[in-house]
Amino acid sequence: MDKIEDFKGIHAGKRLFILASGPSLGDLDLSLLQRRLVMGLNRSFLVYPETHYHCCMDHRLFDLHSEEMKKTRFLFTLENRPYGIPMKLLGSEGYSHDLTEGIYSGYTISYLALQIAVYMGFSEIFYLGLDLKHRSGNTHFFGQDFHSRNHEDTEFPKMKRMLSSGAKIVEELGVRVYNCSPDTDITCFPYVSYADAIAL
Repeated sequence: MDKIEDFKGIHAGKRLFILASGPSLGDLDLSLLQRRLVMGLNRSFLVYPETHYHCCMDHRLFDLHSEEMKKTRFLFTLENRPYGIPMKLLGSEGYSHDLTEGIYSGYTISYLALQIAVYMGFSEIFYLGLDLKHRSGNTHFFGQDFHSRNHEDTEFPKMKRMLSSGAKIVEELGVRVYNCSPDTDITCFPYVSYADAIAL
């Protein structure tokens, strides 16, 4: 399976956990995700390397974490990356129903992952660590990333707008998406506690 079309509908009706990179991800006992379908984003492998799927657009991470990235079972990425299952970038704003034609970034890997998850047929999606909020100076679960220090003012508003747009689209498709982050300004996805999500 080395092309995006190989993944169309393969998890129809299933539940997926997506590991974003917000500070709250570090609060969770991710060992509870064993035997569940999990998609990691960016550097989430630093706390949970056993994902079924992984997504990364950032060129830097292919250099910084090449060894970890190559260990993932299936890595979804964009064209012109060193390795992974490539997709054409159609732009920042939009929603792609057919990933063979390309995908939209939505300014955040979490939005890219949403399109992939829906394309794969998942009917329930739970985001972990989707904060879009810094905490005590920390930009991510692993601490600070210099490149993200101003994101609350510059990038997060755009990300929230696109996630809200995507939420409406996938709801119309019958896909239920939840955010398990207790510390977020995101209101487009209903909140469900991690404990309740795991218990389902």
